[in-house]
Order: sequence, then structure tokens, then C-alpha cells
Amino acid sequence: IEPMSTLFAFSVGAHELHEVTVSVAGVRNRVKITVDGVVAIDSGGNLGIVMPNVFDVEVGVHEKHMVSVRLVAQQLIDGGASYIDVFIDGRYAFRQNW
Repeated sequence: IEPMSTLFAFSVGAHELHEVTVSVAGVRNRVKITVDGVVAIDSGGNLGIVMPNVFDVEVGVHEKHMVSVRLVAQQLIDGGASYIDVFIDGRYAFRQNW
């Protein structure tokens, strides 16, 4: 089975813009989240299911935003869909295929 991996970036903020990059890589599903190129979260990876599957990062200095990245990897019996949902300040922002 080919390990799932993905890399995507998005901007957060209205007046104080920040670039958030999310990568999930390798057999160990290592999750790395960077803000403006600085690593905010590095899960180190684990075998199998990604635990935890929700990662929260506070972005901004004067204009703060809470970014939540939720990884969903269903078992094949449940349809096998794999995607990443991104929430900004508790509101659904977008879905990224994984």
C-alpha cells in the first residue's frame, strides 16, 4: 500500500496575514504544521492511525486566530475516504483531499 502524503498551504488573517502549511508524510503519517515557515507542530509520526487526529495552532500576534486541522482516514469498510478538514476560529474553512 502506497503511504498517503499531502502538502498544502493557506493564508489566515485579514490585516495580519500568515501562511500556514500542513504536511502529512510517510508511512508513519508525520504531521507538520508551520506558520510563516516556523514549525508550530511536529507529531513525529506513528504507525497506523494518526493520534491525535486534531491539531490546534494559534496564529497571529495582534490579530489572533485559532486554526484547527482535523485528519480523517476512514477504514475501507466505512468507505475509505481520507481528507483533512480545516477550521478557522471554530468555523469550517475547507476540505483538502489526503
